[in-house]
Amino acid sequence: MLAPSFSDSASEAVGFESCWRGEISTKVGQAQTDPLEQAHQRTQHPKLKDMEMVTDPVEMIGAVPMVRSGFQKLKELDAFLEQCTPMLEAQLHRNLNTRAFEGHEVSWDEQYDQVSCLHALKHKGTRPASSPEGCTAVVWNAPGTVVAAAYGALDRNDWQRTPSMLCTWSVFRRSLDPSKADVALELSDCLTCLAFHPEDPALLAGGAYNGDVLLWRLGEKGDPLVGRSVLTNFTHHEPVQQLQWTRDPQRGKASGGYVLVSVAADGKMLVWSPSDGLKAPGMLEGASGLSFNAEDPTTFVVALEAGQLLKGSLLAHELRTVQSILREHAELPWSASAAALLTRVPGAQYHRLKSKVEKQAILTREREVLPAHVYAAAPEPRTLFASPIQFGYAAHTGPVYGLAYSPFHRNVILTAATDSSLRLYNQLQPAPFYVTEPSSVPLLAAQWSPARPCVFAVGAADGSLFIYDLKRSKAKPEVTLKVTSDKSAVTSLAFNPRSPELLATADAQGSVKIWRLSTALSEVRPRELETLRRMASRGLGVEPSAAEAEQEETEGYEEGFEEDD
Repeated sequence: MLAPSFSDSASEAVGFESCWRGEISTKVGQAQTDPLEQAHQRTQHPKLKDMEMVTDPVEMIGAVPMVRSGFQKLKELDAFLEQCTPMLEAQLHRNLNTRAFEGHEVSWDEQYDQVSCLHALKHKGTRPASSPEGCTAVVWNAPGTVVAAAYGALDRNDWQRTPSMLCTWSVFRRSLDPSKADVALELSDCLTCLAFHPEDPALLAGGAYNGDVLLWRLGEKGDPLVGRSVLTNFTHHEPVQQLQWTRDPQRGKASGGYVLVSVAADGKMLVWSPSDGLKAPGMLEGASGLSFNAEDPTTFVVALEAGQLLKGSLLAHELRTVQSILREHAELPWSASAAALLTRVPGAQYHRLKSKVEKQAILTREREVLPAHVYAAAPEPRTLFASPIQFGYAAHTGPVYGLAYSPFHRNVILTAATDSSLRLYNQLQPAPFYVTEPSSVPLLAAQWSPARPCVFAVGAADGSLFIYDLKRSKAKPEVTLKVTSDKSAVTSLAFNPRSPELLATADAQGSVKIWRLSTALSEVRPRELETLRRMASRGLGVEPSAAEAEQEETEGYEEGFEEDD
């Protein structure tokens, strides 16, 4: 095997020429892009400034002993703690199961010791020169943020058309102007009463001297009037005395289940449905004052101008239900509101009237029977509307203008009349269980507090405002205020439904005043409802038990309670 041999070699370079590409091909092309958007914007940067400062060096601080130096441990203190600690622990465990503070709510609101006037509202903008100065009614809307006032002549003796105004103020606005209303509507007739819808804060009803019932939707662009009654044989022909909203299971579904009830000096009580623009009323019967039960919306109490006090029901004396009428064979289908008008028609006249009404609807080429067709048949009012009265109470000797069911007790009724007497009735007994006379002048308005079961306010013809607290005194009012300077009458009053410490009054001077009650008059007291229940039970002749009597004496001693002789 030969040994390998490697050595350097030098020779000429060898080159190889390319033969696969003889020339280079080129091509010219163009491309276009969208123009670039440019924008100039100024920016502002903060100015910076450097500053040097010197701090003391941080020292590490150790734990601070709980016992200071020089403190001497006392044997007497140790013995006291060893003796009291078991008792303290036992009391703390007992507090976990106690019911002493059950139902007690801590109030974080500001406390007030006296009744004060927050606002005196009187519109002075574009009031017509001939508009009356007297304020006839005042009401709060459902949220308690807007107060409305109606103006009318308090000494009216004729039917001359006198312009008037409806004014509203938002009392919680920072820009509240007492001399300029937020909404001021000029009216052709004076108003006597107002009633806001219980749930819709913009829907307001009003009653006029000429017997009209009106309905406004405040805040609407253009004309806020959305409904007005039409003068017929079935509507009011005299001044409307009072308006109230109540629930009716048969009507008013388009308005949240509520209907509007009006009473007037002509002895009629009418039930209106807001969904049809107040075109057709329901049943009628006489009254000058009206109040519905808070727990039973079909039960009401009416007061006549002669002083009589009567209880009735919207469902009284029904001979047939609306559903049964709707199920009957008919030439045309019936609307529920039209069928409700025939529920009290006597059997001898029912079928004849029903056939006549259907013919009226066919002649007008309607697809269903409406309440207007029932009235077009011209039945006698007594045929359609039987009296809803079920019970009578001991009468006042003058007209009753203040009438209100208690919002806390379904059987307690408050009345105030021009005979200067203030009464509380139990609706199960004809005689009142509480009678007092705060003064010798007529009483024109009365309202229960929405927060305290034993507190109510009364307005008098001499400008006085009486606020009673039956928890503290039965014999005299807790607070007496002079609302007017010239002894003009307090014509209306209303508690704020959401802020029970606010009370609005309307007077013959044309002013609406907002009063802030003291904390004692607006916050519920312990066992307050039991006090009202015991008073109402005595009206039925039920004497309290020994334990209840002892409790009442204790409460009376603690609260400074004054009993009548």
